Amino acid sequence: MENAAAVLVQTIFNSDERMLKLLKERTDSSPQAAAEFLKPWYQAMLIMIKSAEDFQGAGTHPPRV
Repeated sequence: MENAAAVLVQTIFNSDERMLKLLKERTDSSPQAAAEFLKPWYQAMLIMIKSAEDFQGAGTHPPRV
């Protein structure tokens, strides 16, 4: 689950130039600053993945399209 959250955050920032620019502006290319800046995004992804797993585990599945 943690790896999936990290990949999702990386994908979000790498696929949107505005997000990547924001990351660079806020962190001054410091790995520690980048980690702190990305922490809330990572935590949000963990919550979303956990919620999706709980939803699917409840026996209810999203409708097929």
